Amino acid sequence: MEEKEGKRKTVKGGAELHTALAAEDSEPGAEKEQKRRCFELAQYLVSVIVGLAVLASAVVAKVCGIECLVSLGTSLMVLVVMPQFDILTNLFIGGGVCIVSAILQIIFRLQRETWKIVFPICSLILIVAGYCLVGLDYYVRVSSFVDNQSSHCYMYIGIGIFSSLLISLCWWENPLQATNSMQDKLSELDSFRDFVFVFSSILRILVIGGVYLVYYALIQKSIEWSDFKLQNDWEILETGLVLFFLQVQRIERTSQLFVRRLYESAFIDMSLLLNTKMKLPRAKNEESNDEMQNCVIYLCATMWHETYDEMLKILTSMFRLDRYRGDPEEEHKDCFDFECHIYVDDAFMTEKDTGKRLVNSYVNDLIHVVVEVYRVFTNKEPDDVSIIEAPYGGRLMFVMPEGNMLYIHLKDKELIRNKKRWSQIMYLYYLLGWKGYIVKNPQKITRQNNPCRESLISMDGEIYLLPHSDNDSKRRFITDDNTYILALDGDTDFQPKAVILLVDRLRMYDNVGAACGRIHPTGMGPMVWYQKFEYAVGHWLQKTAEHVFGSVLCSPGCFSLFRGSALMDDNVLKRYTTTATKASEYVQYDQGEDRWLCTLLLQQGWRVEYNAASDAYTNSPQEFKEFYNQRRRWGPSTLANTLDLLHSGSETVKRNSSISKLYILYQMFTVGSSILGPASVTLMIAGAFQFVFKMEGDIAIIVGSIPPVFYIIICFLTKPNTQITIAGIMSVLYAFLMTASFFSIIGDMVVQGTFMTPTGLFLISMSIMYLVTAILHPEEFGMIIYGLMYFICIPSGYLLLTIYSLVNMHIVSWGTRESNKEGEETKKNHNTLCDKSCRICCWDMKIQITQESENLIVQQITGQTAQQAPHSPITNKEITEHAASNPDPQARLNITIKEAKENVQEHPTNEKKEKWEKTSDIVSIGSADSVERKRISLSSSDEDYDNVIDFNMISNLETEEVPVKDWVTPVKEEFLKKLTYANIKRNLQAQIRYALRNKNEDDVCEELVLMLTDTLNGELSEVGPEDILTDSKLEELHLTLTEQARRILKTSHVEKLEKRIKIAIQKTLAAPQLEHLDEGEHDFWSKLLERYLKPIVDTKAHKEEVTRELKSLRNKGVFLYFIINLLWVVATFFLQAIGNDIISIKIPKTFVNGSETGEYIKVEPLSLMFLLSFAVLLLIQFLAMLYHRIYTLIHVVSYRSTEKDYKPKSNDDDDDDDNDLTIGNPIANGLYITSDDL
Repeated sequence: MEEKEGKRKTVKGGAELHTALAAEDSEPGAEKEQKRRCFELAQYLVSVIVGLAVLASAVVAKVCGIECLVSLGTSLMVLVVMPQFDILTNLFIGGGVCIVSAILQIIFRLQRETWKIVFPICSLILIVAGYCLVGLDYYVRVSSFVDNQSSHCYMYIGIGIFSSLLISLCWWENPLQATNSMQDKLSELDSFRDFVFVFSSILRILVIGGVYLVYYALIQKSIEWSDFKLQNDWEILETGLVLFFLQVQRIERTSQLFVRRLYESAFIDMSLLLNTKMKLPRAKNEESNDEMQNCVIYLCATMWHETYDEMLKILTSMFRLDRYRGDPEEEHKDCFDFECHIYVDDAFMTEKDTGKRLVNSYVNDLIHVVVEVYRVFTNKEPDDVSIIEAPYGGRLMFVMPEGNMLYIHLKDKELIRNKKRWSQIMYLYYLLGWKGYIVKNPQKITRQNNPCRESLISMDGEIYLLPHSDNDSKRRFITDDNTYILALDGDTDFQPKAVILLVDRLRMYDNVGAACGRIHPTGMGPMVWYQKFEYAVGHWLQKTAEHVFGSVLCSPGCFSLFRGSALMDDNVLKRYTTTATKASEYVQYDQGEDRWLCTLLLQQGWRVEYNAASDAYTNSPQEFKEFYNQRRRWGPSTLANTLDLLHSGSETVKRNSSISKLYILYQMFTVGSSILGPASVTLMIAGAFQFVFKMEGDIAIIVGSIPPVFYIIICFLTKPNTQITIAGIMSVLYAFLMTASFFSIIGDMVVQGTFMTPTGLFLISMSIMYLVTAILHPEEFGMIIYGLMYFICIPSGYLLLTIYSLVNMHIVSWGTRESNKEGEETKKNHNTLCDKSCRICCWDMKIQITQESENLIVQQITGQTAQQAPHSPITNKEITEHAASNPDPQARLNITIKEAKENVQEHPTNEKKEKWEKTSDIVSIGSADSVERKRISLSSSDEDYDNVIDFNMISNLETEEVPVKDWVTPVKEEFLKKLTYANIKRNLQAQIRYALRNKNEDDVCEELVLMLTDTLNGELSEVGPEDILTDSKLEELHLTLTEQARRILKTSHVEKLEKRIKIAIQKTLAAPQLEHLDEGEHDFWSKLLERYLKPIVDTKAHKEEVTRELKSLRNKGVFLYFIINLLWVVATFFLQAIGNDIISIKIPKTFVNGSETGEYIKVEPLSLMFLLSFAVLLLIQFLAMLYHRIYTLIHVVSYRSTEKDYKPKSNDDDDDDDNDLTIGNPIANGLYITSDDL
């Protein structure tokens, strides 16, 4: 009816409009046109009002009608019925409010399993039985003439039952929303649910008030109107308005868990139970329309001259995550897949003698670390290793123990730009651009079959085909919003929990573009102690305040998670590729790339968050020089990016909902306090002189200003190393002065008998605030010990360091991890043919072959190998048949096994003069289009298995003679150490024990280990422990071990285990493979290098121009800093010189108990205002920390309740399915393997 009435009004309005227009034909044209427009506007307004009225009437009539009935039932139950019953009855009467929910569950059959419908049926039966028992109970009471029980109780029982029915209508939406048919219709209510709740809340207040007045004013007549005093109404109204207009961030997870955003306070427990959604909505993929919770995480670590121990941390963390995730083919509770990528800057060196481009010692250390960590987690060598040449240098690929992939990208600075920002651009375009394009367009993938490298085998006992990954195929159905980049440094140590907590932040809020965790500096020494407390205070107070009041300004690159869609924004990634050409750009772009990237995200409207429960550990500078050089980069970059954000503050506020004008004002205040930091420290030092040496205030300021001015002159006249040396000496002297000042302040409070002085109050309040903050961080409470070290180093950190950073702003080198290790390495290898470190079992052996011993070594190798006649059970016919089954032209075999044998027999000396030549020059070239995994079913018959040609048997056959670069051969030699006698023996035992790890297979396992080890010892009796086996010997050994294993299994009547043993033997003898990128990816890298990553070659004139601009910028910055701080010091000096009697603030001196002494403390106003403003800033950050602690606790508790169980799966029931292998390592079952374990 209302809709028809609205249409009639619209028609009537249109008729009136046409009549008016016809009557005004004689009026002037301009006035006529104006009136016509007015009538059209009126018509549109009427249409809008009618439409809104129709919509409001439809919604309000349905939803608000139910709300009125619910409020009527609640008011009757609470105001009328409950006062008539005893406490026990009222305690259990709330159970009847779930009757409607139970009925709807029975009608719609919402249970996933049919038998579970018994629960709502039983609930309904119990509710009805309860109603009957309540009536029976009160019937007995009335008939037994119990005190205060009359026949009127039957009326209240009836009202109570009726009220419970009305209240149970409150949760009608939850069962209906769980049905598939009603879910989409009810989801339309979400768009105007807030409006409905506001309107219905007003109606509920009116209904409850009406019931109260009717019952107590008209029926009971028990209201005393004089008891209602409304004298403070205006104050209540003002407070309500402030709370109403206060904008706070809503926790979106609550709206996903509960149907209603309101709860019934009278039945809070039943409200939480019945309001929880029966069916949680999941995000759906637009293409597949399937439920999509999974995400892909790319772990990207950048390395620059890390030490062995630092590399050990990041690799151990990655292998921990691999164990936590498990097999990528299996579902995981946290719903994520991941890949590990390590980008090594400056990975190559030029050998002086030969001019060859080889990998440097840092890459060799990294290879050793990978092998070492793999041994700790699996007790064996890496199963699958691939070496790939790339346009930017090279790439190493590993299959981690559980089947996830590890890539090591070796960057040649002659082919690609080095430094961290360009490595980030490299992996962002590769992972988000190239991989994202390929997985969404699989038809673009170049498939190349290669019999010489047809599989990758991982520890989980399954074979994976080249060339593409299962992770990439999964990503086809994962949006860029659920693709994450975890930025890491080469020395970061973290646990899987830390990654999952960051993922939770990005999953929970769509507007979060990045999230960072709590960074803990590691190391030993005074500089590390200072940084521990500095990092703690920065995270406890500063980052939490930024998170609560707006957005975090910097997400550190050592451990931060970024959303792929946020980084792919043209105004983020494209701008991030900008090459610095101006002086200010060198400071902002290259000196602090992490902060600049976050600035770009904030300016585009993305939010950056901080999660205090996500812990990561990274090495901090332990030397004074390294610390100063690091902060020399960070200081100017921080100031430049903050000023850039403040400069675009008005636009950022419009785009970014997390940043407000008040937050911009807060940041302006923090920037101002940081700029005034040197002056403030200088005045603090002057106060220390005044306390310790009893100087006058003005003289103390002059004396305190002399050292900073002296250091400024030193920085302009001397070299950086000299500046740092002098700063170190001055820091020690300042530390003694601050220590004396600290005890002098305490002594002054003792002498005066009170701490109620500005200095005393500030010191005590600061101590209490930091102590409370540390208590609220119980796991980090020990950081409070380093607070004293931080206090005495304040002059060094906030005065000398600021001066050093500003004066040396024109130096744009990295400043840390600088090393001439490469030059030393070249000299060391000048007269050495072979210099290798071999780690076997518990021994570290150093093998060095010089020119003097070359002839003897060659003779021994030649004599030993000549006695070994290689055998080959594979005929030319078999090779031809296999080649015919793989008709790919790149898979042609140009050399048969017979020809290879003849070549070995005809040229024994030439081949054996260099033992590595047999395995490096004759290689199998395959496609490396990501070279990840696609499973082959292991349920094939034994005959099919035997027909598969082992790639190790034919790895000496060449598909096509393709030259390799110089660096490839030495790298392959490192991995070929796996094929030494000692390593083969250990690997074979580990592989067999893992393949037969079920308890009921222990006897067979030990017999196989014993017998195959004896066979191996017999076959390799003439081979040295560190000699690498030839391909022919590997082929012979493979056949011998396989035949021996078959006999043992046949004797034990367990032939079904033969497949597992064959795979174990094959993995033991697998050799590293050389591959090339496919044409598409090679073209991608070539274009990316040409456009963004081509090495920068600056002319001498350009370098001089940039240096001149940087020095000019340095001079301007130093002058501005100097003038601002000088004005502050001079103003304080003149106020001190004028005297406290003329210009001062008198503060009554009081004792601790609050009694006044009658004396006054005179404080000059400037210092007092600065002290108060600094205290206000700390208080604001402290309150923000309290708020952030609560939400961190909620997040940690929710994670701990769903944390993955680390217990390995039981394999007792695997007899029925031989191929159902559980991921696990019997040697190292613990997840938390640290560097101590290595």
